[in-house]
Formats: sequence, C-alpha cells, structure tokens
Amino acid sequence: MLRPLMTTADGLRGEGLQAAFQEGIAGRPDRLYMLLSTASGLPGTRVNMVLAQAFAVECVGRGKASDNLVIEMCNLSAERAPGDSGGEFLPVCGVLALGTRAATEKDPKLRKKALLVLHALAEDFRFRVREVVPIALGRLGAVMGDALVHEFASWTDGFFQGAAALNAMAQPNFLPKIDDAGAALARLDEAYALAKNAPRSAARYPGFKALVDALGTAPATLATRFGIPVFDHLALWSNTQIKELRGAVETAIRSGKLTSRYAQEVKRVQAALDASVPPPRDPTLAVKGMRGRGKKRDRR
Repeated sequence: MLRPLMTTADGLRGEGLQAAFQEGIAGRPDRLYMLLSTASGLPGTRVNMVLAQAFAVECVGRGKASDNLVIEMCNLSAERAPGDSGGEFLPVCGVLALGTRAATEKDPKLRKKALLVLHALAEDFRFRVREVVPIALGRLGAVMGDALVHEFASWTDGFFQGAAALNAMAQPNFLPKIDDAGAALARLDEAYALAKNAPRSAARYPGFKALVDALGTAPATLATRFGIPVFDHLALWSNTQIKELRGAVETAIRSGKLTSRYAQEVKRVQAALDASVPPPRDPTLAVKGMRGRGKKRDRR
C-alpha cells in the first residue's frame, strides 16, 4: 500500500536529475526516465515515494512548463512502463505530479484534464498506478473540497473509480475540507448500490474487490468527521445477504477509530447485521456447518 506524503519544499536533488528533468520538459525525457526508474525501488516491495514526491514538487516549481511531461508520464502504456518494474514508477510519478500541479494551479482547464486522466488511470492494470490515484485526488480535494465530492457522482458508476473516490475522500488532507455531509454520504450509497446490484460473476473481478475494500474502510474514516449519519447508512446496508457487503459493514464497525467514541452506534449496526440473518426453514433441522441443498435464496 502506497502511503501519502505531505507536500514539502524539496524538489529533485543532484545535478544529474536536475539536468535530466530540464531535458524532459524540453521534450527529451529518456535520461530522466532512466534515472527515475533506476532509483524507483522497483521491482521490490517499497516504492520510492520520497523521490516521487520530489518530482511532483519540482513540477510545481516549473509550473506550466512541466505539464506536457507530466501528462506524457501519466499516459505511458504498460508496454512502455511495465508493471512491477522500474518503468511502472514513471506513471506513478506522473500521477502524483498531476494531482499536485492541479491542486496548486487554479486553471480550471488543468483540473478538468487532471480529473479525466485520473479517472482513466483509476482502473489501470498496474496496481501501483491505481493506488496513487486517491493520493493525487486527495491533494485536489484539499483545495476543491465539496466541489470534488460532487464531481465524484460521475465516478461511482465504475468499480475501480468508485473505490478511488471513496479512498480519496478518506485522505487526511481532503476529509477536513468536506462540509457537505449529504454529498459524501450520497457517494457512499452510490458505491454500495453499484456493488449490491452487480452480477454474481462480478465477485471475481479485481475492481469489485477493490470497491468492497473501500466500502469497508472509507465509512469508518468518514464517521470520524460526520458521526452518527454514517452509522445510519451502515445499518441500512446491513440488510443484505451478499457476504462481501456484509463483510464490508463488519470491517467498518470493527475499526479502532470507532470502537470507543461510537460504541453504541457500533452495537446498533451489529444488531442490524444480526437481525438480517435469515432463520433456517426448519430450525430444529439446522446443523451448524451444513450447506443448504434446497432452492437457492435470492442473495440480495
């Protein structure tokens, strides 16, 4: 899991990287790509996010002159920048830089372009590229606030995009800027409805799993800001027989962020979950561990 970094004043260090960056914004990025890939930490388990952040800060310092390079890096294909290789680091840097540039540049055209690019990359085949999208969105949300929450209404019709939107709203720099609780809760409900109404076969899709994971983690974070209304929604969500969605509700209420401050609300949602478990047709014949062999119930 990639960890978000706070914006710092430090850009790229070293004459080699500085010179390569200058070549990159002049349309000759090969040496920059080589240096970034080499220092990426990939393949491996830890991406060099400090370097990615330094690249983003450098792009902010160069302003509009860096935007073509940033967009090009975001759009590098999996053939040009394969997953689990140093090449994957290039779009990671591009995504982080794009979010940071769009957050610091008030030009609405750049922000519109950034959201279109990030929307596409939210479902990129390379998981590290997908993971950095909510971080970039979080930086945009820190300056756009509720406007971006409303924009996310067009994201909650896709599994990966919906997951990115929920995870972005839970970013520590974005969440305090959200004042429209109703809009935030609407995005949660839209994402839940997307998962609930998905065909059974969707349970095998990575995007569906990503959305369910977000439904299990984002509500707990949002509850720390909006409180009881979030639990009202979780209680409503509990009325389902879809095991993945029941699991998401259970994950949300088990968060350590909620167990002390909202103990009664956690109990209320747990009670709703327990009450929604259908009784066996003949309780006297129920044997723990046996699978039902009769007509399948509607899983919803």
